[in-house]
Amino acid sequence: MMSRSPLAAFVAPFSLLLLLLFLAACGRQPQVERIELGEADGPIALTPSPDSTGAHWMVSADGKAIEFGKLPDAPYLTLACALSKTEPARLTVIRHALSEPGAKALFALMGNGIISRLDLDAALGPDGWRWEGSFPAAAPELEVFTGPRDVEATLPGAGTVKIAGSGMPREFIDWCRREGRTAPVPDPGSAPPPA
Repeated sequence: MMSRSPLAAFVAPFSLLLLLLFLAACGRQPQVERIELGEADGPIALTPSPDSTGAHWMVSADGKAIEFGKLPDAPYLTLACALSKTEPARLTVIRHALSEPGAKALFALMGNGIISRLDLDAALGPDGWRWEGSFPAAAPELEVFTGPRDVEATLPGAGTVKIAGSGMPREFIDWCRREGRTAPVPDPGSAPPPA
C-alpha cells in the first residue's frame, strides 16, 4: 500500500476549495456594469473640447491677468497675478469650464518639452462654478507656459484646449515673479565690447 505524501494531503483539499469557489462565483452578478449616460443619477457635465483656432492671449482690463480666447466670447483660460506687500506673488490658473461645488481635478498641461499637472478646485466665479488653482509665481510647474511652442491643456470632463505658442505668457509670468516690477534695463555702457 502506497502512503500519501504531505504535499498530496495539502493539494487535494485546496483543489476542492478552489472548485467550490469557482462554482459559487458562477451565479454572481458582474462587478462592472455598463450604464447609459441618460440613465445615470445626477448631472453629468461633459464639455467638448473647444475649437481654439484663431484664439490668442489678451491682457485683461485691469492689467493683472492674461486671457486665452476669442473675442467676444468668454476666455478658455486665464492666468491672473496676485501681488501682495507681505507675501510672495501668486499666480492663479483659471480654466473657464463648468464645475460643481466641491469638485477637484488634475489639469494636465503638455508643451515646450514640459508636462505639468496642476491641482484645480471648483471655485465660484462671476459666471458660475469654474476650475481654479493658485500657485506661487515661482512654481516650476508654471514653466510649461513660458516657452514659445504650443501647449495642450486637458481637464477631465472639459476637453482639451490647444493653446497657440506665444511669448506673452512668459512675459506675464516673469512680471508676476518680479512682484509687478518692470524688467531692469541693462546699461549700454556696461555691455562688454564685441569680440
